[in-house]
Amino acid sequence: MYSLIIAHETRSLAKTPALAWILLLLLAAMAFGAWTAENTVTRQTRGAAAISQHEDGARAKMRADLAKYEDEIKAKGGSMEFAAINHAPGEGPPQATNAGAVGSETASYAVLPPTGLAALSIGQSDMNLNYLPVSMKSIIDVTKENEIENPVNLKAGAFDVAFVIIFLLPIFILAMSYDLLSSEKERGTLAMVLAHPITLRKLMASKMISRMTVILAVVLAFGVGAVAAVGTDLDQAQTWVRFVLWIGATLLYALFWFALAVLVNAFGRSSATNGIILAGSWLVFVVIVPTLVSIVSTTLYPAPSRMDFFVAAREAQTAAEFQRMQALDQYYYDHIELVPGGEEKANDFLTLSLANGAAVEKAVMPLFGVFRDQLAQQESTVAKFQFLSPAIMLQRAFNDIAGTSANRYANFIDQVLVYHKTWIEYFSGKFLKQEPLTTVDFDTMPKFVYAEEPFGAIFARIAASMAGLLVVVAGLTAIAFGALRRYRVAAR
Repeated sequence: MYSLIIAHETRSLAKTPALAWILLLLLAAMAFGAWTAENTVTRQTRGAAAISQHEDGARAKMRADLAKYEDEIKAKGGSMEFAAINHAPGEGPPQATNAGAVGSETASYAVLPPTGLAALSIGQSDMNLNYLPVSMKSIIDVTKENEIENPVNLKAGAFDVAFVIIFLLPIFILAMSYDLLSSEKERGTLAMVLAHPITLRKLMASKMISRMTVILAVVLAFGVGAVAAVGTDLDQAQTWVRFVLWIGATLLYALFWFALAVLVNAFGRSSATNGIILAGSWLVFVVIVPTLVSIVSTTLYPAPSRMDFFVAAREAQTAAEFQRMQALDQYYYDHIELVPGGEEKANDFLTLSLANGAAVEKAVMPLFGVFRDQLAQQESTVAKFQFLSPAIMLQRAFNDIAGTSANRYANFIDQVLVYHKTWIEYFSGKFLKQEPLTTVDFDTMPKFVYAEEPFGAIFARIAASMAGLLVVVAGLTAIAFGALRRYRVAAR
């Protein structure tokens, strides 16, 4: 009987002109979302590659000059000299022998690579620059956003596949499900159908399954097509594991809205009333609750203004300039292993710049730590309140699956901080000891390679959101089908 009713409902849906328009609009929205998100990811990737290539080219030129100088020294005999910063062109050894010049005048870009599914959910990647210049400048200069983005786009958020599923898919589901029983009752056919050997709950389940099969078949088919079209790293098993999690999260989210439609239909109201209630529910769960949670998190844990960083840095810079020798003494105190031999300390511009940079960084790092802690607290608050809205749970799951979450970016920043310290230690040690760089040193310079979080940690965050969705769906389904027992087939 189940298969007969499901087949009948599916045929009836297929003959409904509105269904074709709904599915066409859904496919068009997903295709447009995939296209715009791919453009965003491509722009970010190309930007990172272009700026990295520029800096690598500058160092390659320095290395070429150094190789030529080494050949000259080998031919003439003697030893390599240490170049002064920005000496007159054509005079003395090349700048490439000076580690300070190489380490401060060129940067190595730390790049956060996109995952295979990054184009399905932009998440917070449009807010956070995925490539940062690491040099001998302070960490504030390293982490400062340099990419110009349209503030209106940042405010509205990206239009991607995740947006379509979270915001638009429920509308399509509710458009197909708001009158599951009310339409039959209003036509007077519900009593006739229930005269056959079938219960009301079996009838409702059959109607829901037929509609859910149509919607999810379209989502699954398009999902595979989208991954094939805009996905990357398709030869990696982890990409497909992420895709399976993506489909699972989408399934749970769709089930929530179908279960909500069943619950509203179970009260026996008219189709118009059901539509109004479900539209209001969409507004509450998808718009109002997420907005309130965002307001609560930012109110409880307001992040310091970035302007505070610049003010603190400017004050520290001014103080360091007035007390440059004290700053130099403090720098050598903090880096006792870099104190040059002899009684005289290095007192050139770059050494003082290193000392000033260290003083500035020491002054603003506490504020930088507060800023990061506040963002982490905001993320933790959203994680606690996510169970109030299926939209929040799904967005968090999508961001972690696609690798565009705040947690992944925080892990990237942690690695950049370590790399920045390694970069400074490598060049400042050779500079302060006035050891001329060689071409071999260029080959052994620190290189940044992003180490992905253990997938277990990522899965734990995804599992928390998906488990919340599962519990909500199971509870809502049980309540909805339980309420059908009191459904009045005919008005008294």
